[in-house]
Amino acid sequence: MAKRIVVLGLGRIGGAIAKILNSHPDYDVTGADIDPNAVAHFSDQFTTKLLANSSPDIRDYNDLLAGQDAVISALTFNDNPYVAQAALANGCSYFDLTEDVRCTQAIKEIALAAAPGQVFMPQCGLAPGFIGILGYSFRSYFDRLDSLKLRVGALPEYPSNQMMYNLTWSTEGLINEYANPCESIKNHIQTLTEPLEGCEVFSISGVEYEAFNTSGGLANLCYSLDGKLRELTYKTIRYPGHCKLMKFLFHDLRLGEEGKRRDMLMEIFESSVATTMQDLVLISVVATGYVDEKLRQCSRTFLLRHTAEQSAIQISTASAVVTTVDLILNSTEQRQGFVEQETLDIEDFLANEFAKSYRDAELSI
Repeated sequence: MAKRIVVLGLGRIGGAIAKILNSHPDYDVTGADIDPNAVAHFSDQFTTKLLANSSPDIRDYNDLLAGQDAVISALTFNDNPYVAQAALANGCSYFDLTEDVRCTQAIKEIALAAAPGQVFMPQCGLAPGFIGILGYSFRSYFDRLDSLKLRVGALPEYPSNQMMYNLTWSTEGLINEYANPCESIKNHIQTLTEPLEGCEVFSISGVEYEAFNTSGGLANLCYSLDGKLRELTYKTIRYPGHCKLMKFLFHDLRLGEEGKRRDMLMEIFESSVATTMQDLVLISVVATGYVDEKLRQCSRTFLLRHTAEQSAIQISTASAVVTTVDLILNSTEQRQGFVEQETLDIEDFLANEFAKSYRDAELSI
């Protein structure tokens, strides 16, 4: 019997998730959005519902989630705790794409009351998401893990402005990552670091990049790897020069402060920075550890490119979410409540039929 699944939010990422699931006979998809145009766009492909255009705390998700096996929220992080609460009440499993740490903590609390077999897995997708599964897998490479450097970037393939950047996904999520404290492990101790700091320069396949601290990419890794390694960092990859300009906006002009200043910055970005579908997603994990008491290093790198129909960020995020959901819903292992995505086996992930884009993207360097 096909599994019934609701996708909330039919924007670029949510729409891509729903289309992938709908193409498979094992899933019966319902998509929902507050935008009537988005609902109409997909209405001839799968069942669609128009959500009330009201604040998330009074929006009723219960009728939509009744009798469903799972819900995937591609809404903003502010909406997600309300969706998770409705999922709990209706006995369906919950997945989302949030990078917001406070949102995830709220969902962890909700998940404490989950029924047997009901899973709550926030922060799926690319980063957080696939990068956590990949990073956690390096434990098996060593007798003793020493450090993990996780680096991810969604970049324009043809940058043409001084920022060397175009908008490829959620502007609100981007500002959140650049402005909020960043979790890490330093000298075996969990700590918070400042965003836009720790800028480093490196090259892959002859192309130079920079990477700097951003928030949210580690998901639960700081907790699942606590006491198991000396250093854990997550940084966002950009082209050189981008970090310096962001520091001017976020720090010198103080546009990263919560409230009206962030709203102003979001308006500036969305009115002045072009979006692009011609992008690439670069994923790199470099690990060091001890084998027979000798320090070793190894790494894995993935480069996903856009197609004529989809951007790389759509492909990488949507396929990662669908792969994760498919692995969880079809697992023989009985899970309950909050589940750490990094407990998924990386080779099982890459072997899944929905993960072809990742299998094809791994670089030999």
